[in-house]
Amino acid sequence: MSNISDVELNQLRLLQIIFETKNLTRAGERAGLTQSAVSHVLKKLRHSFNDSLVIRQGNQLVLTPRAEALKPQLARWLNDFEKHILHQEQFDSATSSRVFYIATSDLVEQMLAGPLLTHLGRIAPNVRVVFTKLDKRGFASQIESGEVDFSISVMESNHPSLMVKTLYRDEFVSIVRHGHPLLQSSDKVQAFCNFPHVLAGTGKDTRGMVDDALAEVGLSRTVQYKVANFSSAPYIVEDSDAIFTAPRKFIHAIATRFNVTEITTPCAISGYAMKIYWNIRNKDDQAINWLRAQIVEVTKAH
Repeated sequence: MSNISDVELNQLRLLQIIFETKNLTRAGERAGLTQSAVSHVLKKLRHSFNDSLVIRQGNQLVLTPRAEALKPQLARWLNDFEKHILHQEQFDSATSSRVFYIATSDLVEQMLAGPLLTHLGRIAPNVRVVFTKLDKRGFASQIESGEVDFSISVMESNHPSLMVKTLYRDEFVSIVRHGHPLLQSSDKVQAFCNFPHVLAGTGKDTRGMVDDALAEVGLSRTVQYKVANFSSAPYIVEDSDAIFTAPRKFIHAIATRFNVTEITTPCAISGYAMKIYWNIRNKDDQAINWLRAQIVEVTKAH
């Protein structure tokens, strides 16, 4: 009775070579093994299959009936194993129609979506990208579950399932409408505090980083409007005396579409790092690595 539970893949490969060459010396040369090592493996295989497999007749080896029956099956199985199990299909961006899912905020989407999709349209015309809302409380689970391929966020995470790379670092600037009285003011800091402000964010809190920075120097402002999305704020700014403070990259992405002027925010606000997260299980995924490289390239250029 055969006992093949302990047969190793490399032993089966050697057996196939022995079947093909019918010569232990040549089989060893092809497999990179000494003749004694080949003989040792053959002994184990004979025990496992409960068959001599090859026997010597004169100066040559001949296959036993069991080996003759096994030879085509073994060759087919090894070929299928290497083709379907070991072989990794190559990702071809030029022809792929893969759909990628990216969770992020409207802030990043406004800045990234246009340049990224234009770039991909040139090099990967059939690739599709779906931007989805970032779940701030469960963004790790969005990636872990496979709901999204990437999350792009300023949030910090040491989750063991996530890999992370810093995309870029940014700082804050402010915008006002063209012709805003603040532009002619001799006391920019006081004028900045006197005029109404727009704040972007979720929740009911109307205090932000600007308020904290002003408080450190004994000043304050009035947040007259709060919007859920960064993209809504410029509409308010160009039609009012309101001031809006946001990341420089976002302001540069939208500035030409609105009648607004960029100004230096007259209080010290710390910059931030924007990060891209992906699942550690996808670290060798060619498509995931490719798109991440494209995102890195685009964010560096913009």
